[in-house]
Amino acid sequence: MRASDKIKVRQRRFAHVALIIISFSLMFVGKADLVAMRDARMSSNDFLAPVIDFVSAPIRGVETMADGIRTVASLRAENVRLQAENDLLQRWRRRAEILESENQQLRSVTGAVSYENRRLITARAVTAPGGSFAHTVLIAIGDEEGIEAGDPVITSNGLVGIVYDVGRAYARVLMISDINARIPVMLASSSWPGLTMGRNSEYLELAFLPAEARPAIGELVLTSGHGGILPAGLAVGRVERVDGDYVQVRPAVDFRNLGYVSILIGGTEGVDRSDLSQDSFFTPLPVEDDKRLLEGLNASGTRQ
Repeated sequence: MRASDKIKVRQRRFAHVALIIISFSLMFVGKADLVAMRDARMSSNDFLAPVIDFVSAPIRGVETMADGIRTVASLRAENVRLQAENDLLQRWRRRAEILESENQQLRSVTGAVSYENRRLITARAVTAPGGSFAHTVLIAIGDEEGIEAGDPVITSNGLVGIVYDVGRAYARVLMISDINARIPVMLASSSWPGLTMGRNSEYLELAFLPAEARPAIGELVLTSGHGGILPAGLAVGRVERVDGDYVQVRPAVDFRNLGYVSILIGGTEGVDRSDLSQDSFFTPLPVEDDKRLLEGLNASGTRQ
């Protein structure tokens, strides 16, 4: 064997021994690294954790602020939607209240009885009834529908009044509670005739009863039909109080809640309506007259 070959063999053997030693060394270092690397990693975590927390604090703040902005925007959009829904519900509620009120008012006239030879027309009361000096109400119907002075105005509960002034599209009604209203009536139980007079209050006075009449509390008062303007049998009210010759009647109709009324048209052919103008319902003040009606002597003997 040549010298060069021997050198190569020795080098190869040395390389093998070195590789074996390195392998065992790496194995030893790998086993020992389990504890050392763990300690080094924990030390680095202890050092880096505060740094990472300090650096990430502003980032978390920005993220929180961004989430807040998104939440506020979402809440604002939700608030706008809820406000729109609330406005819609409020409008529907107001509409429902209006319809309920109109329904109740229309129910007050649906039960009105139709009278022979008279046509029934429903109209809306425009103004609030009653006042300090006159109890009248304006209704949204006029001579375009055939309304005339003297037409009775009723509800299902009874008599409201009489039309006394008519325009093209509106008419004014003199209510039975007006101080100028005089309604021929009779007591329902005894059929005694009388006359109700308005007092510009919530009650009527029943007058001109026969001396034999004995009205009872709660007795129904109906129109008698005398004169031909009003049909017989309309409810006027009920006797509320009897004090000697004074008889108080509560109207059958609640004038404070007057919404819709019915007008009885026709059926008065041959009846004189010439005295149903507005002026005939109001008595003029007497004219002062200084003329002496009688002359004579007073107690002292002086002529006057």
